[in-house]
Amino acid sequence: MKTKVILITGASSGIGFETANYLHQLGHHVIGLSRSYPKKTYHFNYILCDITNEVQVNQIKQKIAKDFGCLDVLVNSAGMGISGAIEHTPLSEVQQIYQVNVFGHFLVTRTLLPLLRQSKDARIINISSIASEIALPFQSFYSMTKASVDAFTKALSIELKPFSIQVGSILPGDIQTNFTKNRLQPAKAEDELYGKRIKASIERMEKDESNGMPAIRIAKKVEKMINKKSMPIRTTVGMTYKLIRLMYRLLPEKWVLFFVRKLYG
Repeated sequence: MKTKVILITGASSGIGFETANYLHQLGHHVIGLSRSYPKKTYHFNYILCDITNEVQVNQIKQKIAKDFGCLDVLVNSAGMGISGAIEHTPLSEVQQIYQVNVFGHFLVTRTLLPLLRQSKDARIINISSIASEIALPFQSFYSMTKASVDAFTKALSIELKPFSIQVGSILPGDIQTNFTKNRLQPAKAEDELYGKRIKASIERMEKDESNGMPAIRIAKKVEKMINKKSMPIRTTVGMTYKLIRLMYRLLPEKWVLFFVRKLYG
C-alpha cells in the first residue's frame, strides 16, 4: 500500500474523526482539521483551523507544502445541522450552516488545489448526505447545503478532469455521531401554526440517527474510494439507503413526497 498524504476537515468528531483515525492506523500521513481538539484519544496530526477563515486555511496550505510538497487526498467532512420550520429560522443560522457546509468546502478545496495537482493520483471526497436528494421537512437548510455539495462535486469533477484529479461524494444515511446532539434546535418547536409537527419530526430524526450505522462504515468507504482505480461521482453507504435512492429515481416524485410527509412532515 502506498502511503498517502490526506487532509480531513471536521476531524474532531463523527465521520471526520473516525476517518482520520482509521486512515492513520493504516499508515497514511493524516492531517485533521477542526476548530476544537477531539475529545477522544487520537494519534493523527491535528491542527486547529476554522475552514471558513481564509487566512487560517492558507496557513494550512503553506504547512503541507513545507512538510510534504503535495496533497494526495482531501476529505471535506466538516458539517453542521439546524432544524425547525423555514418560517421560524433566523437568517444568521442559515448563513452559518452555508458558511460551514458549503463555503468552507469551497475555500479549503480552492486553496489546496495547487498541492493536489502535485500528486500523481489526487482525490477529493466530499461528505454529502442522502438528504441531498430527499429534502427533509424541518431540516430543509441541511438538505439544501448537501444538495449544493453534490452540485459542487459534479461540476468540480468536470473542471479537474484534465488534471487527473478525481472528485466524488459519499451520501451517508443515518449515522451514530455527536451530530445529533450538536444540531441547532429551533427556538419554536411547537406553535399555533405547526403544532407538534416540528417536535415530532425532530424526535423521529434523532431516533433514526441514534439507531443508525457507526461512522466507521463511512471511514472504510473513504478508504475504498481512495484506492479505487476509477472513483464514482456519488456513493451511497448501506443497502437501505441505496434502495431509497433507487425508489426516488423510479417512483413519481409526488409519491416520494407523500412518504416523506408521512414520516417527517
